[in-house]
Amino acid sequence: MLQKDPCLDDILENSEKLENNSNKKNIDGIDTIKLSDIIEKMIEINSIVRIEKIFEEKIVSNNPVVNVVVNDGFARGLLSLWSEQINLLNGLNEGDAILIENAHAPKKYNDRIHLALSKSGKISKIESDLPAIDELLKKSNAQRNDFSRKSISELKEGIGAELRGLIVAIHSKEPYFPVCDKCNKKMTLKKGYAICKCGNKVDEEDENLKWLFLCTCTLDDGSGTIRVTLNNNTNYLDLEELKKIIIDDEEILDVLNNKLLGLDILTSGFTIYDEYLKDTAFRCNNWNKIDIMEEFNKNLKG
Repeated sequence: MLQKDPCLDDILENSEKLENNSNKKNIDGIDTIKLSDIIEKMIEINSIVRIEKIFEEKIVSNNPVVNVVVNDGFARGLLSLWSEQINLLNGLNEGDAILIENAHAPKKYNDRIHLALSKSGKISKIESDLPAIDELLKKSNAQRNDFSRKSISELKEGIGAELRGLIVAIHSKEPYFPVCDKCNKKMTLKKGYAICKCGNKVDEEDENLKWLFLCTCTLDDGSGTIRVTLNNNTNYLDLEELKKIIIDDEEILDVLNNKLLGLDILTSGFTIYDEYLKDTAFRCNNWNKIDIMEEFNKNLKG
């Protein structure tokens, strides 16, 4: 059941669909729902999951809380237990199957549904035909390492994919910079040298000075948009040319705008949760300008 709020029409519509969902299970007269079918703001949630990880107790707003990552093979969730609810974990261990009763979903957290128990909510250890937690984690890892072609609208946190789309915006002000070989942090360029906060100082022309390309862009594939972090693993850019532009104190963003804006690219990587954006983002393993003929031939074979 959902809160009767006119602002939640889309949630109500999806709730009606879930009422007839064949994946809904019944245990001892209790209707349960998969984590992947739970919608933000839903209430009166019952779900069967395995405990993936129990975090240490924290104090938030002067109240103790323990966060628990749960997994049912379809999705992962974060269950927060507050104050006396923490005692419900007594006798429970990571890997145990549990029945969550009378929870609500206040928000998304790292693209995982965030669950909290109502005052009458409870969790209890049960026997379940859910795969063991190791198998569930293998399934999650397999999803992360599956780099099959997907649309942006299909992406969720932790999923690997190959994306094709147009670069429609560039957000990085300093997309190419030297990296300290001692502490692996970004260095600042001065007149003739690069210096790190750790005190390491290297001539800017030193051939051993490592440079890193990290350029955040917005990719659009027609199904949606997502922030994508492009890296050094590309044949499209001449990185030595970019380094020379920076050392000569020329405007690199003008060059990148000309080279990247509107570019049709193919990128392989995985989806993460960006704490700054409070949304999913895509981290590239590699990327390149699309090969139109190769794409055309691939579509013919498909």
